[in-house]
Amino acid sequence: MKRSLLMAAGILTASFSTSIAAPKNIILLIGDGMGEAEIALTRAYEFDGEAGLFVDTMKNRGSVIVKQKMVHDPSKIEFAGESASGGTTISTGNRTSSGRVAVRAEDGAPYETILEQAKAKGFKTGLVTTSIITDATPASFAAHAQNRYCFMVGSSACNEFGDTPIVEQMLDTNVDVMLGGGTNLLPASEASGGTVEEKAKSHGYTVITKRDELMNLETGTKTFGVFSNGHMPVEWVGPGGKGADFVEVDEDRVVIFPEPAACEINPAHAGMPRLEEMSKYAMESLKNDDKGFFLMIEGASIDKQAHVAKPCGTIGEMLAFDRTVEMAVEFAKENGDTAVIVTADHGQATQVIYRPESYDGSPFRRDHIPGLYQLLLSKGGNEIGAYYGTNNINDQSHTGVNVPVYTFGMDNAEDLMGVIQQTEIYPAMKKFLFD
Repeated sequence: MKRSLLMAAGILTASFSTSIAAPKNIILLIGDGMGEAEIALTRAYEFDGEAGLFVDTMKNRGSVIVKQKMVHDPSKIEFAGESASGGTTISTGNRTSSGRVAVRAEDGAPYETILEQAKAKGFKTGLVTTSIITDATPASFAAHAQNRYCFMVGSSACNEFGDTPIVEQMLDTNVDVMLGGGTNLLPASEASGGTVEEKAKSHGYTVITKRDELMNLETGTKTFGVFSNGHMPVEWVGPGGKGADFVEVDEDRVVIFPEPAACEINPAHAGMPRLEEMSKYAMESLKNDDKGFFLMIEGASIDKQAHVAKPCGTIGEMLAFDRTVEMAVEFAKENGDTAVIVTADHGQATQVIYRPESYDGSPFRRDHIPGLYQLLLSKGGNEIGAYYGTNNINDQSHTGVNVPVYTFGMDNAEDLMGVIQQTEIYPAMKKFLFD
């Protein structure tokens, strides 16, 4: 009897130690500007409206209310967010105002981010994006600034509040893997008198600028990879490289609809690493048997292409993001103890509309389509009207729609189901990772 009790105690102890020792990982994927409309546009183009995206298969999901504080009066709320405020809300659980990165709207005091907390506890950390690496979303996890555009020394955006350049802060945070755009950051000066590239190397980073270097780099290397000046080129462009535009009219201002056309491969993307290639390297590099890791992956140009009314750009980036989500879930299945969380920082201006008709049968006139319009041809040969009408000059505005959140592998998945506030994502991540 005594021997049996001892054996049972030994089994319990071994089981308890195993559960304590098992590292936990979070892979957070943020589709910038990925509202339900951007997802619907992609689903319509690629799958004729069928549930063909990988995110469509994710059963644990919720709907996220996005809000931010007003710039001039932080006691009041704005109901359409942006990337700096949205990234801050996700990374810290605190709302701030437009343009601020992980700082309070009221006084610029820094908020500690989940990446910084993970780093302090010995977890490995990573940031992957298709934007410049210092852009608002990655910055909101590893830097603190009152002006999101204070990228490097010489940026006029640094003058208003005296922010420390974001690239210097991110390097000092010692994120293990950072991959995105930003070769233009490397020759910039930094506080100690050298260049950003020299600072990165002095912190132990291997600096790479080409896809081949990434593909041949040994996993586990501390890496600062930047592959383009500024934001990385998108994978797809519109027919003839064009996006949405004002519809043509005849001499009576009756609309002449364009012929529907298919999206095209963007030649400028040749030689660039794909989002899933950068993400795969980061996942494999951060995997460790001691502590776990925290990795944020951003599909940045879902948003940036919607800003300039280019639906094909958004579709191509959404498909790349979706492939990366699938890869992250496969990683979680293979390695265990890994939560995959997929969400967006805010919604965008994209709308899918039918080919408009006048209800009384009269000619359809230009005034009936005041915004920008493009007629695409889906993979199945069906017309898709993509429309942008939030700002018709040169930049479309974010919208205040709810954004989705999908999860896999969370033992507290119910925390992110139903209709939730964006502030609830941070405590759910913290609970999974550290409790």
